[in-house]
Amino acid sequence: MRIFALLISTILGLAVTLPAQAQVANPRDAIPPMIAAVEARDANAIAALYTEDAIILGAGRPVVAGREAIRDSWIQSFAGGYSVLEVGRPRTERGADRALMVFLWQATIQPEGGEAQQVVGRSMLYFTRVEGGWLISADMWQPAG
Repeated sequence: MRIFALLISTILGLAVTLPAQAQVANPRDAIPPMIAAVEARDANAIAALYTEDAIILGAGRPVVAGREAIRDSWIQSFAGGYSVLEVGRPRTERGADRALMVFLWQATIQPEGGEAQQVVGRSMLYFTRVEGGWLISADMWQPAG
């Protein structure tokens, strides 16, 4: 019985700390919740848009691999002042179980006590169809301009 109680408490602890999946009906539907999550500084909501084994490839940065690492990366970004995300009109190509989206974006980063900076970039998101919708499985971005 004691082992069972330990197992249940471990599972409940993981449920609280690991971000859940947030499949979208269409790949384009991922943009509004991502923008809202940035505005709310909700790293779990952003990470939930990614598959468990997703990767992010950022220019000049180490690879971020896995949903939990993606969440942690966003926690660091929010701590550094990342607060606003604006996304231009995305171009999406979709197959039966894979989709690709490219778009331009602009982010506002304002470190505590510092001036706001605008960062402009390009992103390419690779989506995988999963049960219940679509999740991002790869995210590659670079500065634009």
